[in-house]
Amino acid sequence: MAEIGMNNRINFMQKKITAVDLITIVIFAVLYRVLWYFFKFAGVVFPFNHTFVYLFCAFCLVLCWVVVRRPYASVYFTAAWCAINFFLQGELPIYWILVVTAPLLPELYLQKRSKSFSNPDEVYSSTKDLIVAALLYNIVYEAFVWWSIIYPYQIPVPFNLMAIVFGISLIGMIIGTVIAKPLGLKLKNLLG
Repeated sequence: MAEIGMNNRINFMQKKITAVDLITIVIFAVLYRVLWYFFKFAGVVFPFNHTFVYLFCAFCLVLCWVVVRRPYASVYFTAAWCAINFFLQGELPIYWILVVTAPLLPELYLQKRSKSFSNPDEVYSSTKDLIVAALLYNIVYEAFVWWSIIYPYQIPVPFNLMAIVFGISLIGMIIGTVIAKPLGLKLKNLLG
């Protein structure tokens, strides 16, 4: 049994990101930002649309995990959409540097869970594991967002509003994951 676990770890860690993987990751990051801007325009009609951006985040993040299937793919995904924000919106670099650390916890979770599968790539086909990883991503990301709103920007936000937005974001991450996983599997089979 220990031999299978050691082989899984070696196989999982030997998978390196290729140029095709990077291009695929950037495509998903661009898709996330396009979906986000599209929904942002609807803010005229529905002013609380930012709470639903997490559905798009989970959708594109899980597509990235399922299609690319490489360790730390979500770190590259997050760095890519943060770079897009930086160049298009002029966001503060300190903000996106902190946000790029958000995928580390879900990546560690996925690596740990991959040891329980005979093929470590099967962790990217497990709905439960993808939901947990997406929720971990959201929790860390939300902590940075609310920290930056409350402390550096000093915007007074009532705690009950933060709790509502956080709850909606968790629901959005679950829905986005459930929608993205089967689509990601189809894309993975199509791409080979």
